[in-house]
Amino acid sequence: MARSDRPLTRKLIRLGFRVLGRSRAHRQDIWPGLAIDRSSGRVTWRGRFLLTLCPSARFIPRGVPMIAVVGSGPSLKGQRIEDLGDHIAILCNGAASLARRIRPLAVAVEDERFVFRHHAMLATLPRDIPLLLSPAALRAWAERGTAPLQDRTVALIDNLERPVGAPRRGLSDPALRRIVLRGQKGALSLAPDEGVVITGTVAFSALQFALRAQPDRILLAGIDLTNDSQPRFYEGGDTIAPSGLASGLDRILSGFVLARHFAAKRGFGLTCASPVSALLTIGYPLDESLACKSSS
Repeated sequence: MARSDRPLTRKLIRLGFRVLGRSRAHRQDIWPGLAIDRSSGRVTWRGRFLLTLCPSARFIPRGVPMIAVVGSGPSLKGQRIEDLGDHIAILCNGAASLARRIRPLAVAVEDERFVFRHHAMLATLPRDIPLLLSPAALRAWAERGTAPLQDRTVALIDNLERPVGAPRRGLSDPALRRIVLRGQKGALSLAPDEGVVITGTVAFSALQFALRAQPDRILLAGIDLTNDSQPRFYEGGDTIAPSGLASGLDRILSGFVLARHFAAKRGFGLTCASPVSALLTIGYPLDESLACKSSS
């Protein structure tokens, strides 16, 4: 049965910060205890140095043959993820469990609820695997103990509309004109280290980092967006975490439509390895490179 993974104390904190008004309510992402200096990258926890953020280019290089963005959809269970090889994939949320089978470029988490539910999975990741973390995910991790975060390579998934340490703003803000590509409906960031466009799935945030690197092609795996009532590939039938994908699907798909157009104009391909993905309905070609071979 689906249930909320946000502790009662966090729910109360979220409610309390709404009193500050819509412009600054997102300060709850780092309160209490986390401080992030965006200019220097210095991160402190309860007044003590925790880590220094780094640019994603340090671990997601430009111009490589392929980058894979791997979600945790049910379709992944029947695919040969090892065929990706090492230093190819950005693993999102529960796909972090695949780090035992392939060495990723990075692990990406932006929802604090995933950290609350699966801290043990994240804390045991080898220290040489880089992380892409939102302010809320970073704070939630630090609340559980800072030791697993020390000596890590970490880049920030900051929300362009709700930037850490600054008031809320719209994507139409003139200050963002240089780095935000806007389509008829969706939008994406051309400079994800300065912030990304959040749609409701960390896979789209990870995709913006992959697009910045402009590889020859980007493969999307485990990004189903059609079956969020089913267990993710790493979940049991009685341990399904709640999902908001269905309610936000239009916004999510609008972002992916724009990403496909952007990639096409830049001359590199975007393909989808999930045979049940909603991405196939918006023009993403099916990529069968990870499909299990027939025994016949």
